[in-house]
Amino acid sequence: MVGLFVSPSATALVALVDEHCDPTSCEYATAVPGGLVVPALTKAKWPMKAGKSSASTGLEGAVLTQAWEDDLDAETTYLEWKSLKPASERLLRKLKRSH
Repeated sequence: MVGLFVSPSATALVALVDEHCDPTSCEYATAVPGGLVVPALTKAKWPMKAGKSSASTGLEGAVLTQAWEDDLDAETTYLEWKSLKPASERLLRKLKRSH
């Protein structure tokens, strides 16, 4: 697992994942509405101050909402996982055309 991302398109997702690893070896699924819930109020404030991203985000100890928990459970999921490789290739072609 690389992480949990929110992206308007698979191509934009490629750019986000590429910050951490080779997106051609990753998969994605379109999520149902859901989120992360913190177990108690935190002192974290958003938006965070510049350069403070390594400090407490307020998401420490967060848990998935029930819908996301169900979707990420191998026994209850209905998600269709797709390779990011085609979107990676589209992005590379687009970048080559623009140069």
